Amino acid sequence: MNKPSKSIAIRCFLLVAATWIVFPTSGHAQGATATIAQIGSSSGTFDYMLTLHNTGTLDLNSFWYGWTDFGNNLPSNPSTAGNSIGWANVLDFNSIQWQNTTGASALAPGQSATFTFFSTSTLAQITTSPSGESVAYTTDSIQFNQAIPGQSTPVFSPTVVTVPEPSLGILSISSLLLCALRRRSA
Repeated sequence: MNKPSKSIAIRCFLLVAATWIVFPTSGHAQGATATIAQIGSSSGTFDYMLTLHNTGTLDLNSFWYGWTDFGNNLPSNPSTAGNSIGWANVLDFNSIQWQNTTGASALAPGQSATFTFFSTSTLAQITTSPSGESVAYTTDSIQFNQAIPGQSTPVFSPTVVTVPEPSLGILSISSLLLCALRRRSA
């Protein structure tokens, strides 16, 4: 009688172990990437635009720029934060929290949103590690954690992109129009 019970216990153990191997538990890994560009400057203040892209499987509802478990990482206090999706803008000393506490739309998987701010620090200063390292969250409040499955992304740093000088575009268009007018009059 003892043998069948032991055999059943071993089979159950093997079935559970095989299930873990074939169907690993999903942590709903959340991911995000971002780009940052300087879009203007005036009197020692720089105007920045971040574009956050949700690469995970869950909606994002908050974004903490310039923060990791090590603290607020920006070299100076940013100012005048804004965003394209109606989230609250919270300046937190040397970091910025954007939170969906206003009832605005969440950032769905595959979607992007823009976030803006001013700083007295240069682009190089705000993007050299650990400055600029950030975390995004699935909840509408900041959770003070990072890389928690279903709650927060691993730490990521925005990639620097350059914005073309508007005067070059205007000059190019003006040159093309001038050429077209000369051909027409000839």
